Amino acid sequence: MLDEDDVLEQFTNKENILRIFNLINSKKITKTTHFYDRLLMRDLNEELVDKTLPQKDKIKLIDKRQHKKDIGYDLYYELSGSRTLKLCFIPLNDRTLLINAILRHRKWQGSIRYLNRRS
Repeated sequence: MLDEDDVLEQFTNKENILRIFNLINSKKITKTTHFYDRLLMRDLNEELVDKTLPQKDKIKLIDKRQHKKDIGYDLYYELSGSRTLKLCFIPLNDRTLLINAILRHRKWQGSIRYLNRRS
């Protein structure tokens, strides 16, 4: 049985990244209260998130996750060789929720898991 937040699939090829990026951006993006709470907790600048979000060429990895009753996607944006911005979304019928942002000071490649990898 899957636990909440288990990674279902990971994507690294450009076609899948573009398809998921377009799914997320096809509807209005709504930033949740949880998103703002986490920004404050992590002392992360919202401007960095807003500036990075449309830069699909910087997305190197996407995790597909189970979140309670919804499917979510974690997009890993490579900012520099050792800085990665992870943005977490849940696409719904009428909008897309931006639920989290995490600035990681390590390479995105460290997030690749050894599961039934599909490119």
